[in-house]
Amino acid sequence: MYRTCIFCSADLGSNDALEAFPVSRSIAFDGWKGRLWAICPRCARWNLAPLEERWEAVEAAEKLFVDARLRVQSENVGLARLRDGTRLIRVGQAVPGELAAWRYGDQLVKRRKKHLLFAGAAVAAGLAVLGGMMALTATGGAYSLVNVGFQMYNHRRQRRVVFRLPAERSPTGSEVVLRRWHAAGSVLRPGQVDGIALVVPDAARKDPKTDGWGKTRYVAEPLVLADRDARAFLNRAMVHLNEKGASRRTLNDAVGLLSQAGTADDYLRQTAAHGRTLGTRKDMPGRALVPAGALALEMALHEEQERRILEGELSLLEVAWREAEEIAAIADKLALAPEAKG
Repeated sequence: MYRTCIFCSADLGSNDALEAFPVSRSIAFDGWKGRLWAICPRCARWNLAPLEERWEAVEAAEKLFVDARLRVQSENVGLARLRDGTRLIRVGQAVPGELAAWRYGDQLVKRRKKHLLFAGAAVAAGLAVLGGMMALTATGGAYSLVNVGFQMYNHRRQRRVVFRLPAERSPTGSEVVLRRWHAAGSVLRPGQVDGIALVVPDAARKDPKTDGWGKTRYVAEPLVLADRDARAFLNRAMVHLNEKGASRRTLNDAVGLLSQAGTADDYLRQTAAHGRTLGTRKDMPGRALVPAGALALEMALHEEQERRILEGELSLLEVAWREAEEIAAIADKLALAPEAKG
């Protein structure tokens, strides 16, 4: 089994995903023709594996590709990314049914653990401070002081900038700054032309008006973000709204919602069609997403982002495959020639 590129002599590296062929972090295969390639990390050329090393590895690669939770496919080439970072390039007719639901869920479970640890530490610190202050004074002022401290901390969190809408795409003609608190009352809607839209309350500041007392006031109106900006804002906002993470049970419920929808984009469009509110605000009653729905939305947005990155690689991979296929056809014909003569 070779370990270096036959074109540039670079080390091909290794992987832990394919036991029958632990060479390279990028592996291409064609199950129909029985071909297997290790892709060089330096020159990106496809190194054809010897005939005797292919069949078991190709079968294993096909199974890993089908089971992969993140994959994209074109007419001739598919690309999947495995948990350990190994990339599988599959040549041939597309595999039916693609739902990525996923390793990103593990991040949500870890986020929940961090939140619980932080919350426990904050409560312990607050009780310690409160106990110390109560020992110094018999009044209720200590409790009020601690409460004010928590309110100030929460106020700073809510004012954290999540997204900036450039002036050229803003209805006001100037940059719009969207903060964390804007996300909680935002409503998903179908896009006017295609995709989704997001109605953000009290985000657009119109021309100032002067009241009877001579004081200048700005009129806040809802801001409608089109598909591109809506997805960009949501990608950042949902991390804040789901800061508490998820238990395994809630995560399974979220995956179930995505499975029912079909694909990540289908879930986004269906959620928009129902006019769901991202969070809960007293002044914004509506059909708020349940915890599982909010988690599913974040997961869908993350998958769409990764899917676009992978789709950008497909066209380049198809060109590389056609070149490698010509060489492989000649190599296999030469390798089988002596057996045919015998």
